[in-house]
Amino acid sequence: MNSITKEYLVEIIFKKISDSIDIHRMSKRHLFNYQPCSLPTDDEVMDFIISIPFFDDKLKDFLIGNLGETTVIVSQNWENEFIIKTRMWTESVEWLHGNDNFLKTTFSNNISRERTYLGLPY
Repeated sequence: MNSITKEYLVEIIFKKISDSIDIHRMSKRHLFNYQPCSLPTDDEVMDFIISIPFFDDKLKDFLIGNLGETTVIVSQNWENEFIIKTRMWTESVEWLHGNDNFLKTTFSNNISRERTYLGLPY
């Protein structure tokens, strides 16, 4: 078991979305004042956390700082699952191409039915 911080988990997300953030930005350029930037912004990381259908609400609240805790004890398997689910969302059509309405809702509903979402281990 390891004690990890929310900052550590958010850093994993930051690193994973850095490789494909420009694709995501291009899909959103009509919504925002698109400015090329090499690294994901805090808003983009927050958007990722809020939109990922693989994490339950309590995990999302932990990541964005809505819970009192800043550290959590997890197993190596849990951490590996966090990384896998983060990568799956960074590579998804829904995230990359900003299909936030129909496809995300459909995708999220399928995820919920299959109960493949990740939550905090307590």
